[in-house]
Amino acid sequence: MVINSRKKKECVLLLLCIGCLLVLVKGHFLGKAGMVQMSVPVMSADRIENLTQGMKKGEASSYPLYFNGHEIAYDCVDDIYYITQNMGNHFWSGQIGSDVGRLYWQGDDFFALFDEALEQGHVFSLYCVDEDNETWCDYRVVFTGMPTMMIDTVNGADIGDEILAAQMQLCDLKFPGKEYLHSACQVAIRGDSSRRFDKQGYKLVLNEKLSLLGMRTDEDWILAALYDDDGLIHTKFSYDIWRDIAKDNSVKKDDGTTMEFVELFCNDTYLGVYGLIERIDAKELSLKGSENDILYKCSGYELPDESLGWAYGLENAYGIKYPKEYDSGEWLPLKEYLEVFASEEGITDYEKARSMLNMENAIDHNIFTILSYGHDNYLRKNTFYLAEWGGKKNPGYTMIKIPWDCNVTWGIVWRYGLEFNNTIYEPERITDPNLWSSDMKALFRCYPDEIASLTQKRWEYLREDILDKERLLRMLDEEFAYLHGSGAYDRNYRLWPNGTEYWDDSYIYEYVEGRLEYLDVYFQDPYLDEVPALDY
Repeated sequence: MVINSRKKKECVLLLLCIGCLLVLVKGHFLGKAGMVQMSVPVMSADRIENLTQGMKKGEASSYPLYFNGHEIAYDCVDDIYYITQNMGNHFWSGQIGSDVGRLYWQGDDFFALFDEALEQGHVFSLYCVDEDNETWCDYRVVFTGMPTMMIDTVNGADIGDEILAAQMQLCDLKFPGKEYLHSACQVAIRGDSSRRFDKQGYKLVLNEKLSLLGMRTDEDWILAALYDDDGLIHTKFSYDIWRDIAKDNSVKKDDGTTMEFVELFCNDTYLGVYGLIERIDAKELSLKGSENDILYKCSGYELPDESLGWAYGLENAYGIKYPKEYDSGEWLPLKEYLEVFASEEGITDYEKARSMLNMENAIDHNIFTILSYGHDNYLRKNTFYLAEWGGKKNPGYTMIKIPWDCNVTWGIVWRYGLEFNNTIYEPERITDPNLWSSDMKALFRCYPDEIASLTQKRWEYLREDILDKERLLRMLDEEFAYLHGSGAYDRNYRLWPNGTEYWDDSYIYEYVEGRLEYLDVYFQDPYLDEVPALDY
């Protein structure tokens, strides 16, 4: 049979396509579960033993490893190297190399089980064989689905209260072109009550402004230890929910902060899962150019007392974060706010009190506090207060509130007991009507019908989408899938097991579902329970 020219071309094209497909399939299996992984040959244990027979075993530190040309996170306690992978790819990526000798993987069935290897923290065996010097060494390697951050202080000094010079490296494969970020930095322990815990939080100041993990470009960062955040979930879930609520309103300066998870290593020691957090500051709230705005951070409960000096004693519980330079005049808006809303006599002038709040923000903040049961946020503490200046047309200040430090939320309450890190889940909080924010509670006592109507209207709107039950549960599913699937959740709690017997991931699901159902009814006819349900 004679094949015409056109058919010949079609046959050639088909053969070329088949050939390309075979190459791709072959490459896929070789890269995923075959004889080469991350540019390193896979060899049986017997072949490796034969290859190293008669050679002297050396120290792995003499044969440094690199991943895509960069240093690899290392834990000297368990003698394990940690290499970040992109969980979303579901296959191994990158290149592992060494300056000396040749690398070989020992054959391992988990090379064909990417997801399982990450989740279980499976330890792979890697060998470096230096035939020229007749020496060899071995490495233990774990792959993580979470970004790794390494902080190495000068001369390996322990991080303390004083600022230390250090070097920071962050590895995350999800951001093309920014997979590896390096910077000189300064680091110190941060926190108040959390300092008594074994796992410390840190202040991190880079020597240059960088965008870390897709967040804002900045040099000033927080590394939250999450030691008393059961399940590692409450702080991030709270920040994400608040940002969703705040972005939906018309208030321009209440969006709050952003947090992402990292696995932290310091001086070749694994420290566990941390929350890398943007600071709430003038940049985060877009205050640049707002010369008359004042940003306060509250960390206590003290009230103003004119006998206590130029700041009325407020400096014991508050700090002014903006502007950088200030005098007693910058304390006045906060003093006036507290005198109205924290007075034992209650509100005497409702319209004046109402005018002191950005009511849109106040309603949203109150809903968030009640929904999340912000046990450490409702009485002013752990809240940023922004005194926003109204301008020439509307001179005067209105308060905007932004929640902060939200680990004691979603059914978790403070209880004294170091065995559970002073925080424990109590399901009875699901139907507890307490924890109105203090200013909205004062307004509700004056005009309950108006405040109830505003709250119910906003609640019903938020429930349609932002606070839809399925949406919130899906957010939790995604966070837990990431924490567990990366292997980081189990690693963190193997290192810091204190309190784990008092927590189960199902608790927050139980709380969210039950709280939404309860508040759907409660906000139709809200009331204040004057009998405390907690021994605050």
